[in-house]
Amino acid sequence: MAKIKERGKSGAAKNYTTRNQALKKLQCSLSDFRRLCILKGIFPRVPTSAKRANKGSSAPASFYYAKDIQYLLHEPVLAKLREHKAFAKKLSRAIGRGEWSLAKGLEERRPVYRLDHILKERYPTFPDALRDLPDALSLLSLFALLTTTPTPTSTLPPTLTINCARLMAEWKLYVMRSKCLRKVFFSIKGVYYQVEIGGEKVTWLEGYAFTQHVPTDVDFRILLTFLELHQTLLGFVLFKLYTDINLVYPPPLDQAKDEAGAGYGAFTLSEKPKVLSAEVEAANVAAEGEKKKVTAREVKKGIRSIANASTSAMVVDEDESALPAASTSNAVEEEDFVVQPSKSDPSSSSALPTFSTLSSNSASTSSLNSLFSPYTFYISRSVPRQTVEFILRSFGSSRIGWDVATLGEGADFTDPNDPSITHVIVDRPVIGANGFVWSEGGETSSSSSGSKRAFVQPQWVVDCANEARLLPTGEYAPGATLPPHLSPFGKGDGRGEFAADSRNAGLPEGEEAALEEVEEEDSEEEEDEDAEMTTTTTYPPALLAASQDPTNELLLHAAELEAEQLSTPLAEFEESLAKATKEAVKTGTSKAKGKSVNAEEEDLRRIMMTQKNKKLYEKMEHGNKIKSDEQINLERKRQVLKKEKAKKDKKEAGKGKSKA
Repeated sequence: MAKIKERGKSGAAKNYTTRNQALKKLQCSLSDFRRLCILKGIFPRVPTSAKRANKGSSAPASFYYAKDIQYLLHEPVLAKLREHKAFAKKLSRAIGRGEWSLAKGLEERRPVYRLDHILKERYPTFPDALRDLPDALSLLSLFALLTTTPTPTSTLPPTLTINCARLMAEWKLYVMRSKCLRKVFFSIKGVYYQVEIGGEKVTWLEGYAFTQHVPTDVDFRILLTFLELHQTLLGFVLFKLYTDINLVYPPPLDQAKDEAGAGYGAFTLSEKPKVLSAEVEAANVAAEGEKKKVTAREVKKGIRSIANASTSAMVVDEDESALPAASTSNAVEEEDFVVQPSKSDPSSSSALPTFSTLSSNSASTSSLNSLFSPYTFYISRSVPRQTVEFILRSFGSSRIGWDVATLGEGADFTDPNDPSITHVIVDRPVIGANGFVWSEGGETSSSSSGSKRAFVQPQWVVDCANEARLLPTGEYAPGATLPPHLSPFGKGDGRGEFAADSRNAGLPEGEEAALEEVEEEDSEEEEDEDAEMTTTTTYPPALLAASQDPTNELLLHAAELEAEQLSTPLAEFEESLAKATKEAVKTGTSKAKGKSVNAEEEDLRRIMMTQKNKKLYEKMEHGNKIKSDEQINLERKRQVLKKEKAKKDKKEAGKGKSKA
């Protein structure tokens, strides 16, 4: 006989639990529960049947996995939060009674929790931590820009902002030291950076250094919980990155230079000293002398020597113009193993990396890292110094100067008349008799220095970094109309899918003109074809979703972010959205249907109604639907009668003509 299942003990009712049930089970407040969920990475779930998950009740509720709540029962942070609750009660009681010595002792023994074990659970490997780093960097850079002076409306401690600024400076110091910056993009919201570390691409957004004001209508409790987790995560990642390149972490900070505005120059990067290296070498030599058996290392050396001999013979016999055999053997000796071609796949031997391909790849990377190394830059006071300095030093520049009185300490040189200056980065032109004449402090100009200098705007530095080559400086002169600043985060070659305007930059003049004529003819043919037959236009995913539901603000915001990432102008975006909305209405895929409010707001209003008002509202909707259906049926009948009358009139007119 089959066992009868008890209601609410299996299925969705057992797998899910509501938020109120979780609070009762954990015996904590709602704020502590939110903090635990943020730190542990637990978020609400949407069951397939909310009624079954809520044990037959149709009341609205937030659901969580029952297993996630069960794991929270054994969380050490939860125990610390309970201890803190008891500590707060004892402290308030001691202060109320005037027992100041007891209150001081309680304050010294304040319970503090750590997040080390949570980071080990959420990020078991280092690449996992790197993948979650963009959110951490964006949030820390946001808090680093906030004011450090306490105001009556500010609830943020100054030490929090200082700590975020210090972590971001340490992160940028590592990027400048390792030369891992790959892409930069100036947008309306701020500056997008992308670095490549260990095969993982990390992209974050950093706002412009304007005067910031802490808003009063933002729930900082949620943001501060995320910030607490991200600060700990970035500290662990920086420790790993610094120790991998044998640097001391945290790097020492010179307070005097930091107060003088030195920025990155206030930190000192120092390598770790090698302790007991001679003793370790002596111990290794003694251990090797005691060993008499053949080890696996010696076997590998013998295999490598055989492989070296065969490789050198192949290099001499097959290709006389190849690299010398000595260099090839050295390359093989540096490897830990010898790569053998696959016997089952003959074509795999040609796909194996060779020393020539590896050397070419390393040469391209080194050329990218040393893009600005041969040049000397002077930053004008009209340019954001820390942003430009970070980009220049990340791509190899070692000599940068600026005006110390206005931009702070840390410059390699301060004299604007230095003859070694090759590029002057200026954002405000001063027009003189002979065209553009740069003047820093009203004392020097391009003609008085007697040296050849290139005067460029900051966009030249970013475009050169994204293109991985030096671009002509003529288009970036002060006061000139700059070329389009395209997003490098698009599809294809990394320059964006709208980067076709500059694809013919390296062609000769004749070929470029001929290619432009061909493109014009192709565009004219495409216009003729579009006039003859209507074709469907392809839109980006977020724009297409927003066109199908134009009243949804979330979809519209996502479409705007997508257009900004693709470097689409605002006018073009609005035109495309209007066109896509019209097409959606014609094809019948639009979800708007003339509603004044979106579906989410209507659902929220319906939730807040009483049962009586909800029934009245449903009756009204039902009556309106019947009326609209009747109107639609009458309109259809009118159209049918109109068509029949037109046919009848046409037949009568034809009969009259035949009689005449």
